[in-house]
Amino acid sequence: MSFLAKIFRRRPRPKLDLSHPQVVALSARLRALHAMPISSKEEVAAWEVEAEKLRERLYEDYKEVYDSLPHEIEHYLVDVDIRAKDPGYAKYQAEQLVELLSLPEEMPNQSPEPMPLKRHGSS
Repeated sequence: MSFLAKIFRRRPRPKLDLSHPQVVALSARLRALHAMPISSKEEVAAWEVEAEKLRERLYEDYKEVYDSLPHEIEHYLVDVDIRAKDPGYAKYQAEQLVELLSLPEEMPNQSPEPMPLKRHGSS
C-alpha cells in the first residue's frame, strides 16, 4: 500500500445506534432546527445562530457517538442558505438525515421511508 493510501485510508464508520441517549438527544435538536422556518433572511439568520450553537458543541456533547454520525450533519448545519433557495437540495439533505430527523416511533427496523417534507415556513 502506498504512503498516501495509508495516511488517507479511512476506517469504516461505526453503525449508528439510534437508541443511544446521545443520538436521541441529537435527533431531537436536529428536528427542532428542521422545524424552524427559513423563508426570510431573518429566519435564515435565526436558524444559523441555532445551528452554530449545535455545530460548536457537536463533538463535545455527542463524543460517544460522534464517529458514527453521518458526515451530512455538518453540511446540513451550514447549508441553510442553499436549502432556503433550492427545495430539491432541501429534500436531498432531509433524505440523507432521515434517521435523525424522524421521530423515534417512526423509525422501523427496516430502511425508513423518506420523511414527507413541507416547505419551511409553510403550513
